[in-house]
Formats: sequence, structure tokens, C-alpha cells
Amino acid sequence: MDDWQGCLDPQCQTALLRARESVERRGGSVITVEDYLLALLDSAPAIARFLRGCGVDMDELTRTIQCEQPIVTEVGGEGQLSSQLMYWFAAARETNDSPWLGWSQLLGALVRHAERLQEKAYVAVFELVPRWPDSSGEREPAPIDNFQRAPVVVTDSAWVELAEDVAIGLAASPSAMIWVRGERGAGKTAWLQSLLPVLEQDYVELDLRREAEIMASDLPVLPALSSEGGPGEEGPRWPVLVLDNISPADLIALMDLPDGLASALVLQWAGPILLLGPEEPRESSAALALQHRLGRTLDTFDMPVSSVVQRQAILTAHQAAIEKQWNVQVPRSAIRFAASRRSRCVSTPGGMLQWLERAAARLNLVARRGPAEAVALAGQADTLRRQSLVALARKEPIDNIEASLGEIQLHRVAAEVAWHERKAAGKLRQLSTEDLRQELERWVAARPGPVHYVRHCNNQDGDSAGAGSGNLHS
Repeated sequence: MDDWQGCLDPQCQTALLRARESVERRGGSVITVEDYLLALLDSAPAIARFLRGCGVDMDELTRTIQCEQPIVTEVGGEGQLSSQLMYWFAAARETNDSPWLGWSQLLGALVRHAERLQEKAYVAVFELVPRWPDSSGEREPAPIDNFQRAPVVVTDSAWVELAEDVAIGLAASPSAMIWVRGERGAGKTAWLQSLLPVLEQDYVELDLRREAEIMASDLPVLPALSSEGGPGEEGPRWPVLVLDNISPADLIALMDLPDGLASALVLQWAGPILLLGPEEPRESSAALALQHRLGRTLDTFDMPVSSVVQRQAILTAHQAAIEKQWNVQVPRSAIRFAASRRSRCVSTPGGMLQWLERAAARLNLVARRGPAEAVALAGQADTLRRQSLVALARKEPIDNIEASLGEIQLHRVAAEVAWHERKAAGKLRQLSTEDLRQELERWVAARPGPVHYVRHCNNQDGDSAGAGSGNLHS
């Protein structure tokens, strides 16, 4: 057993240990194929998600495996593994070059290469899976709460000058209140990362919309003041309160909430305040109302438009995180293409990042599942197979069903030609400019409101100038 464990990846090793514990609890001595399959399904939730996505009924699969379990197992001649289980592992080992065997390689070998196990009913269930994922595609995306900001390199002089002006304004007066405004996705959060190292005083960055997390944090928000003086010149210097994605109207609304944190915190804050938020309608009086309520003067700065070079720098800073999140490669050509678009919905840093994230997520899905047309044809073929089983049980003719199955199989092979060619070239997970162009067309076509889709998306740059903003990154 120890020898075979060395051929399995950690997840499959854990399943083997659980199978042994289950057998020992029953008073048995040999781990069968069925014991290991049940333990593997319990140990790896990703398998159940993948199989459900392929149309497999997990309850039916579990019952089928349980029904195949032998009442009396053989006496283990070579340790605790049955001969069938060792045969399965050996077949998977012979057909895979990777140092460790993952669940997709094991199940794929069970279906395609373990001839002695083909009579098992659960193998017929696994045969419903059209394609098993590569071991490189088994890694699950990192959880979203593991997100870390990328260090953005500033290349635009306008961004540098704005950072200097804001830093000087915040350092000059403890009662300073500055609002850096710009449309959503203009790059305010990316620019903020260039400002924070310039600040001479400490800063506290809060999201007032997540009050519960702030209250649960052990980190002090207000500075510890000495008993001799207040937050003036003789006392400790108050940090800058940084409120990203907060406009004056947003702050007024948060302060008006009953028993909310925003009102108590902002009214007591004796240091500078920095707001970064979207533009407001001209008729809005929120800025004036905020000045009256806090007794401060609000200085407003407009966020400069980012150049192509700056957008390339932002994409390069986020490149590693996107590649790790979606298990794809983003080449330099894709970065240059994305940064040079002039369509309104993707010409801002936030819109551009969202576009690239969408394209990377779609590429990861296609690499794991195959083309959408092939998936649909696989579903049609599965339906015909089920109809064929019913017809056989009722002794009805199945000639038409078999003819339809053959036709669908031909269409499916044709639909997967480009996918297999790309995989053979080693570019299945490499994001191309064509992937980005197609994702932009899908995104623009799905947006609400009138969009001159054909006229703009067929121009030289492949842009869509009629698209709206819709960017979620600020």
C-alpha cells in the first residue's frame, strides 16, 4: 500500500487512507476498487462538482458503486489492496507520465485502459463524461478573499503630479478633506497605491460599508491619545482616513444610517480625510452638505485619464494574479491589445481589467470543458443513448437513433477540431487576442441599452465605441 501511495497526489492519498479506515471499521482486511471510489468521492468535492457538470447523477453513481461492492473480498496477498485495485493503479501509472496521479487521471484510466473492470456498472456511468480534465486544470481558483493588491507602476506624469498635490494637501492641515473623483473604473484604486507610499503620516484605510468586519477587527482605528493633550500639535499626529469608493453622497448616506459607525467615526476624526469616489450629478448638493456637517472645506481633484502605457503597467501588475486565479497564460501581445482599445467600456483601467478577467475565466472554462457547441452535442448524444436503452428494453427498433447518434458524433468531432489543434500546439490555456476580441463582442452584445454593435466591432481595432461604461473596478 505504501508503494502505491507514493504514486498518488495528496488528495488521492488521503482517499486511500480513508478507504482503509472504512474497511477496518467494517472488520475487513482488503481495500477494493469500490471502497476507494467511495472514499475518493467523499475526499474530493471537486469530483462531484465536475461530474454534476457532465450530467452525472451523484446519488445514482454512489448507489451503483455500493451495489458492486463484493460481500466477501479476497484475502490480500500483497498487502491491503485488492488485485483489481492494484490493476487499476498500474493501468493509470502506465498511461500517464506525471509523477503523481490525480483523480482525473485515475478515473480516465478506469474508463479507457482498465479492461478487466469494464463490466462494472459504475464504469458505464463514468463513460458519460466526454472529457476528463488535465491535471494542470484540476487546481481550483483561489478564494476571492485571498486577493492582494498588485503593486502598480505609475508611468503617467499626471498621476505622479496628482499624488504629489494630494499628499501635500493632506500633510499641510489636519483638517484637510480631499475628494479624488472620476468615473467608475478610471483607475482611482490603482492610483491610490502610488499615493500611499508618498504620505508622510500614517493612514487608515477603511470600507465603511463593511461595518461588522471593522468592529470585529482587533486593530485600533483611533490613535491612542495622551492625557496631556488632544490631537493638536502637542499630541500624537492623527493618521489620514482613506475612504476608497466613497463619494460625498455615499458618505452622507452612511452617516445618516441610525446607530451606524460612519457618523461616529468621521465626526470624531481629527486628522485629514481622503475620499475616492465616482462623479456626482451637477445638481447634487452632497459636497456642500458634507462640508457643513463636518466643518471642513472639501478640495476636489479630477482623476486624470490613463494613457495606453499606464494601462499596460496596470495589466502587467495584475498579470500574475489573473494567471494564478484562472490557470492561464496572458502573453504580452494580449496585454498590448487590451491596453490599446478605445471602446468606452474597456478603455478605463477597471473596465480593461474586468474584460481581461472575463476572457481568462472563459478560457479556463473552455479548456476544462471543451467548446460550447461540443458540450451541447454531447448532451444531445446522451439523450439519444437514454432513448436507445428504453427502446432496447421494449424491443423497439433503434436504427433511427443509431443514425442520429452517428450524425451527432460527426458534428461533435468537427466542433472540436480547433480545440484539439490548439491543445496540440500547447496554446489551449494561452490567452490570445482573438479570445479577447470575441469576449468583447459577447460583452457588448449582452449589455443593456442601444449599442451599434456591428458598425463598431467590425472596425480596424475591433472596438465598440457605442458601449457604455459598466465597469465595476474603481
